[in-house]
Amino acid sequence: MIIIIATGLLAGGVTAFAGPIAFVGLAVPHLTRQIFDTMEHKVLIPAVFLYGAILMLLCDMIAQLPNSANILPINAITSLVGAPVVIWLLIRKRKMIF
Repeated sequence: MIIIIATGLLAGGVTAFAGPIAFVGLAVPHLTRQIFDTMEHKVLIPAVFLYGAILMLLCDMIAQLPNSANILPINAITSLVGAPVVIWLLIRKRKMIF
């Protein structure tokens, strides 16, 4: 129980410090595992690097739309992607418990 509490506090602290960009670190590995449907780390680690970079590039392109005078903070775009994934993970985990 102590390990679970410590892990939760550490994850919360990192998210609070790094902001919503940390959602990418939480969301991308889970999404990549769903896409590749494997637990083999030789496949997952390079795929997570690639999909994380692609996601950040897409979020950056959305944040800096061409011919737009306004530039959105990238945190806003990444939180739109990451928050639903984290909520989905929590709901899925809750269904597994009950």
